[in-house]
Amino acid sequence: MKCIGELLDQEKYGLEGNIAVLENKEAIMKVFGLKNEKWLNVWNIDSRILTLFYKSFEAQYDWYIVVYDYQAFCVDQEIKEAVIWHEIGHIKYPVYENQLSVDSEIECDSLAIRKGHKEGMRKILELTLSMAHSLNHDLLTKITTERHLKLLG
Repeated sequence: MKCIGELLDQEKYGLEGNIAVLENKEAIMKVFGLKNEKWLNVWNIDSRILTLFYKSFEAQYDWYIVVYDYQAFCVDQEIKEAVIWHEIGHIKYPVYENQLSVDSEIECDSLAIRKGHKEGMRKILELTLSMAHSLNHDLLTKITTERHLKLLG
């Protein structure tokens, strides 16, 4: 089920199209391979960092930022804004389904930082690194560490 949380302000974000932030727990669970939401707690996963960015096929929206829980996503404005700017960066630096691009992720992180959300990106990367460790996911740990080093550098 799709639940629109907000439509991003085109002027504030310098957008030429409409981006809707929507909540879709089922989509997030499926894409991230979670069969039950209880695993979020077991694996120490903060749902605010589980986001997706999609091109829309509906006329009224150009892109979607999909979040697991919109209300939780809005709790920390620094994380929220950093995620939004990072995802907007994927318009210029796309990462396609089932692909990985550390360079694109770093470019998107850099956009969020340039827009004034370095603290939010720091929090996101620390949460991601914590998740990677609890999942014992070597590739995610390596990528996140590389992104974190770029942030600090």
